[in-house]
Amino acid sequence: MNKEVMARLDYPAEFKEKLIELVVYQNQSTAAVVKKYGLPNTYILTNWVNRYKKKLEKGAVTLTPMEKPKTKDTAELKKRIKDLEKALEKANVLIYGLNSMID
Repeated sequence: MNKEVMARLDYPAEFKEKLIELVVYQNQSTAAVVKKYGLPNTYILTNWVNRYKKKLEKGAVTLTPMEKPKTKDTAELKKRIKDLEKALEKANVLIYGLNSMID
């Protein structure tokens, strides 16, 4: 692909995470999410979801540790708590899914 096409397909990580969450955790269809957010095709989102699931299987989806100087900032701590709660929710969904596959 040329650079112009690649630039159009380069989406921010937060955007990708949001769409992945809609498909993986909120059970929205890939086609519906693609249409709602204006992606050019379903392949892009399917690829993101598959990569995310592979990272989950490997345990590679983690949060970076908080830096020491930021621990006194209340707003930063609240954001960190939300991030950790979100990661915990995702881990619990994964555990539930794996357990249901075992049963």
